[in-house]
Amino acid sequence: MDDILFRHTAIATPNDKSDEFLRRQFDSEQDKTLVDQAKQFDLELQSILKVDQPDDLVDKILLEQSFAIENKKNLNQRWHLAIAASVAFIIGISLPLLNNLNNFTEDIGSVAMQHVQDEYYFTEKINEQANLSTVNAKLATYGGRAKNDLGEVLYVNYCGFEGTSALHMIIQGEQGRITVFVVPEEAGLKNSPAFHNQRLKGLTEKLGKVNLVIVGEKDEPLEKIKLKLKENIQWQI
Repeated sequence: MDDILFRHTAIATPNDKSDEFLRRQFDSEQDKTLVDQAKQFDLELQSILKVDQPDDLVDKILLEQSFAIENKKNLNQRWHLAIAASVAFIIGISLPLLNNLNNFTEDIGSVAMQHVQDEYYFTEKINEQANLSTVNAKLATYGGRAKNDLGEVLYVNYCGFEGTSALHMIIQGEQGRITVFVVPEEAGLKNSPAFHNQRLKGLTEKLGKVNLVIVGEKDEPLEKIKLKLKENIQWQI
């Protein structure tokens, strides 16, 4: 084995077990050192490239897949509704039918779940470590004020909620992240005290002039967070 072939083998496959390659290392301390260095480099490279798999990786993948399926289903439903409205308009079947389509009102639970699904990729890792002062600055717009700590608040800001400005807050729960919406009553959405789909569940509560909407994963004890919010937030009636 000549020097060029030996060096190539040492760098590319330092664990090669061929007789010629091993003999070169036995006969030359310099060659053995080169191979040892190449082996050490391989170990360090493998250590750098090794990434531990998160314990909840499977759950996250399943959650993302279910959101994608749900979004596709909702898109198809809206597309079918748009086609129906267009056909009815063109052929003039019925003016009342058009009025019903135009006046279609979604329930607050469906809007909340869709909002959580649409923003999942943005909110799943966000952590702004919002303090009580920041939370109260946002709550004040809707007539609310937190008296005590609400727990670990990861995010709080305003958002568009089916055409209405609402408060969007994310709190760390026992099983995962809990999304809390504060929606003004003038949003005009249908009430839904409890709601769920394959991956999410939620509940709503009327407090003064707003609706408190709480959404979490199916194993999350949402009643606990609802009680905590009711006890720690004062609302203008």
